[in-house]
Amino acid sequence: MYYNLQKHCKLVKGATRAAIYDFKTGKVHSINQSAAGLLSACQNNALEDLWDMSSSESTQYMTFLNKLEQKDLGFFDETSSASLPERSLPDSPVKLEFLWLELTAACNSKCLHCYSESGPSRKELDLVPHHRWLSLIEEAKAAGATDIQFIGGEPLLYPKWRDLVIKAYEIGYDYIEIFTNATLVDDDCIDFFKQYNVSIATTIYANNASVHDSVTLHPNSFTKTMNAIKKLLEAKIPLRIASIIMKANEHEVPNILKLYEELGMPDAYPDVIRPTGRGDDQHLLPTTYTKPPIKPPFYTDETSFMASQTYCQCLAGKLAITSTGDIIPCIFARNQVCGNILTHSLAEVLTDSPLQQCWHTNKNQIEKCKDCEYRYACTDCRPLAQGNDPNKSWLAPPAACSYNPYTGEW
Repeated sequence: MYYNLQKHCKLVKGATRAAIYDFKTGKVHSINQSAAGLLSACQNNALEDLWDMSSSESTQYMTFLNKLEQKDLGFFDETSSASLPERSLPDSPVKLEFLWLELTAACNSKCLHCYSESGPSRKELDLVPHHRWLSLIEEAKAAGATDIQFIGGEPLLYPKWRDLVIKAYEIGYDYIEIFTNATLVDDDCIDFFKQYNVSIATTIYANNASVHDSVTLHPNSFTKTMNAIKKLLEAKIPLRIASIIMKANEHEVPNILKLYEELGMPDAYPDVIRPTGRGDDQHLLPTTYTKPPIKPPFYTDETSFMASQTYCQCLAGKLAITSTGDIIPCIFARNQVCGNILTHSLAEVLTDSPLQQCWHTNKNQIEKCKDCEYRYACTDCRPLAQGNDPNKSWLAPPAACSYNPYTGEW
C-alpha cells in the first residue's frame, strides 16, 4: 500500500520545516521536518517497506496519515505517486501588460517622501521628446500592453498630455489612468476624462489642510485636491485614492479612513512610505504605524503557486519609463535601469537580459526566502525590500517578515 498527496496538493520543503499547499481550499498547512520526510519517503515506497506495520511506530505514522486523509490532503492507494507526471512550470513571461509613463519630473508640489524626487525646479530632467512618447505608446501596445498610467512629477504639467491620452485611447488600450495630485484638475479636464474613458488616481495625506499641505509643501493643495475629488465623483469618473503614511501624518490614519468612507471608498487603506528617492530618509519613517507583518495564515492557488517559481508576479509584464527615458521594472525600482528608450527600441529592451532578470526574480533567489516553506504563498515587493535593506540588495528578504526558516520560529 502507498500513501500519496492529493493531486490538488503540493509539498514544499524549507530549511527546518515544510508545508502542504492545498489548491482546493487555498490553505497552506505547516508540518515539521519529520512529517515532510515521511511524506517524501511515501512517494516512492510502499508503507510496508518503510516500517513494521504492527509496531507502535506504525501507529504514530498511520495516525498522522489518517489526519491528512480526513483533511482531503492525502489518500491511501495501490500505486505510487512517483508514477504521476509532474506539473510543468509556466512559460517565461514575455508579454508586456502594464506601462507607467513618467511624463515629467516637474511638479507643483514637493512632497517630503517623493520617490522620483520631483519638484518645481526639476523640468531639466524632461529629456523624452513628444514624438518619442507617442511612438512608445504604439510600441507598447504592439508588444501586448493593455493598461497604461500617465504619472510624473505632475503629469498635467506636461504641455501635451492630452495628445498622449488620445493616442492611447485611439489605438485601443483597455485601461488609461492618470495619477495626479489633482490640484490642476478643472472642468475642462473633467470633460476630457469622460470623453476618453480616463480613470484618475490621486493622493490624500490627511483630512485637513494643515497636515496634508505640510507633506506636499504646497499651500492650499488640500483644498484644491478635495475640490477636484468632489468634481470627479460627481462626474462618475473612476477614481482611486492612495494615502502614504510617514511620521508627519501617522496620527491621521483614523481620520483618513473616515474620509475614505465619506467619499464612498471604504476598501481603500493607507500604505507606508517607500524608502526610495526623498522617501529614503530615516527621519520620515512613522514610529507607530506599520504595514501588517507577513505571517500565517497563508493562502494561494495553483496558478500563482506555479508562476511564483518562475517570476515575480508583482513585476513581470510591467515597466516604467522615466522622464529621462530610463526603463525600470517599477516606479519604485529607480536603480534597476534596464535600458533607455532614447537609444533603444522598446522591443529590444523587452527581450534584453536586464529586464528579463528583474521580471524573473523569484523567491528561490531571495535571501532567507529561498529556504522558507512559505515562499510560494507570500507576497513580495522587491523595491520595498531593497529600500529597507542596509546594503540595498535587490535580493534582500522582506523587512516585514520575522520568520526564521532556519529555526522554524516566528
